[in-house]
Amino acid sequence: MTIGLYTSTRYLEQKKQAIEEAIRRLGVEATVIHDELLTRPSSPEQAFGFEELFKRAKFYAREAVKHDGVDIGVGIENSLSFIYSANQWYYTICVSLHTKYGEETASFTPGISVPEQMVKEVQQNHLKLDALTKRFTGEDDPVIYFSSRALTRKDLMIPAALLAFSNLGLGKGKAGSPPAYR
Repeated sequence: MTIGLYTSTRYLEQKKQAIEEAIRRLGVEATVIHDELLTRPSSPEQAFGFEELFKRAKFYAREAVKHDGVDIGVGIENSLSFIYSANQWYYTICVSLHTKYGEETASFTPGISVPEQMVKEVQQNHLKLDALTKRFTGEDDPVIYFSSRALTRKDLMIPAALLAFSNLGLGKGKAGSPPAYR
């Protein structure tokens, strides 16, 4: 089985390693590919809201599966989303999958709390959050910055990738099969 990762080169190794670790844990024999045809430009502005997050990640997964030989396309995107009941902004990553059979699923990382003042600066100056964290501390990855170096992007993404692949019914002995009736 071939898994195509359609993404920018930003954090590419961490994204690829998270996908590889998830399929390894599931016992799925697959190769994760990312080449020039699967490289997209980095988004110039920060995505906001779960709807935009899901929409972008889903689009990227659909683009990946168009690549010759790709069985499952993976799209990954991050956003800043406001949770009204918590009265708080969160940085969240979506892992979306699209199979060559047309089946789709997505999963999300836990949200990392982001101070409202930082969100306002991102919005006002049309920045991405990583540009802001880099300016403040020299650390461009918001996951590392907001977790006080306790987590990497890869660490955060593995559970989301595991859930997404599990939603497709992938696991030992199931790789490469058409989706089962649900």
